[in-house]
Amino acid sequence: MANTRSYPSATAKSDDLILGTSMPAANSNDDPRTVNFSVGQINGLANSPDIATKTILITTAQLEALGTTPVTLLDLNGAAFVGEYLQLISASFECINGSAGSSYTWAAGGAEISYTFGSADSNSFLIPQLDLPNGSGITQLPYTIAARDGKYQRGSSLKLYTTTNPVVVGSPNGSFVINLTYRLFPQI
Repeated sequence: MANTRSYPSATAKSDDLILGTSMPAANSNDDPRTVNFSVGQINGLANSPDIATKTILITTAQLEALGTTPVTLLDLNGAAFVGEYLQLISASFECINGSAGSSYTWAAGGAEISYTFGSADSNSFLIPQLDLPNGSGITQLPYTIAARDGKYQRGSSLKLYTTTNPVVVGSPNGSFVINLTYRLFPQI
């Protein structure tokens, strides 16, 4: 085989082929095989239609009432036991705005994105207290987190919860951007 630097560069097309190894099914006696994969096939794996993202803006009013009024992030179709469900994969959070001399003080437990608040065995996100908006106008670094493994509920809404409303000092006028990555499964 020639040195790869001796080959010219080209723009990949969907039907171009790439040499690879096809692995046998688990617990079989078959050997791996050298095969051609099309660029389109590989791209299809990376762009699975089941993987979705959603950006949600949580307003000042929603933040200040979060302990008493959870914010619905995703409504799933169907009913319990037969409705849609999703697998949470990751999320990123970014705090925006705020006013100098103002602040939010959150409960020590932080916040949770889940189907049922406080369910320790639920597929969910726990957002640490210090990564919730402080509303002070001081720039906070964005925060990224992987989902906690656990159970899911079909046909149930995904919500943002806290145990209590934040203590508000001044006029924080902050907001919170949540970027969710998840995989959606259909109703049965």
